[in-house]
Amino acid sequence: MLLAKLILSGVTVTLPMEATSRGTELTLGEIATITGADAALVEQVESLDLGYAPQPGFSRLLHAQRIQQTLARELPGVQVRLVGESAIRVRPEVARIASAQIRAAAEAELARAFAERDVTYEPNGKIADVTVPAGSAPPVVRARLDTTEAKTGTIAVPVEILVDGEIYRTVWSNWKTVRWETMPVLKRAVRGGQRLQPYDLENRRVRVEVTQRKALPASLLAGAIAARDLNVGTPVTEADIHRPTVVTQGDGILLEVRKGAVTARVAATALESGAVGDRIRVRASGSGLEHFAVIRSGDLARIDLGAKQGNAR
Repeated sequence: MLLAKLILSGVTVTLPMEATSRGTELTLGEIATITGADAALVEQVESLDLGYAPQPGFSRLLHAQRIQQTLARELPGVQVRLVGESAIRVRPEVARIASAQIRAAAEAELARAFAERDVTYEPNGKIADVTVPAGSAPPVVRARLDTTEAKTGTIAVPVEILVDGEIYRTVWSNWKTVRWETMPVLKRAVRGGQRLQPYDLENRRVRVEVTQRKALPASLLAGAIAARDLNVGTPVTEADIHRPTVVTQGDGILLEVRKGAVTARVAATALESGAVGDRIRVRASGSGLEHFAVIRSGDLARIDLGAKQGNAR
């Protein structure tokens, strides 16, 4: 009974000479006029999938005979009459994505990725406008950066363009990045063999190069001896200095324990050798307990109970 109804209802498909498409997939109802007495059957024919829609700058020629064959295969038993042109040329409607919009998306993603780091960036090369098929809604532009590694150099930021919720194209934008750090640098030139003093250093925001070794904190530099001539403004690294041993294993030292404004000192024995700023094991003479303490001078090591400490036992 249903089959008889489908055959008797019939549908007429009228093909024009030209039509336009939206999105990335093509349906018969988008390019042809479809009429019939049964609204549900008309809707079914309109939704017939004709494959890909042409890309911007291209067209697609569809022949009536091929459409008839597709209808017979996908909707067997349905009487469909094709009238109009023997072939139809389909061209896409397009949407243009301005280069400024692509750049803004990439820049916003860089700002998100490096929000906790001191990094500056600028475009490295031209970003061109992009043309995509127009969809049922305006295209969406978004950038996605997998890495949050901050370094001086270049980085490629992928910018995805979505048409009707699907990624249609990815545009790669290149950026120059510079990582900055505030670190102790030399206020004056120092000759090799000279001992560094606290007044030789000042904190300054400096550019960090990819090949640059990690600069040492000021607490490890006071009293160190320059291994070579060092220029003004130079961040000082482990390779630039010699840090003389000031405490030798077995030495008797003072162990200073700090907690807020309260300070106490007890006699202790160094169980390891080290330079100023090193963290070594010490044994308190009274209790015999072993602790980790930071060397402050040749006869003093300190434990700050306001910071995370470990017990050697």
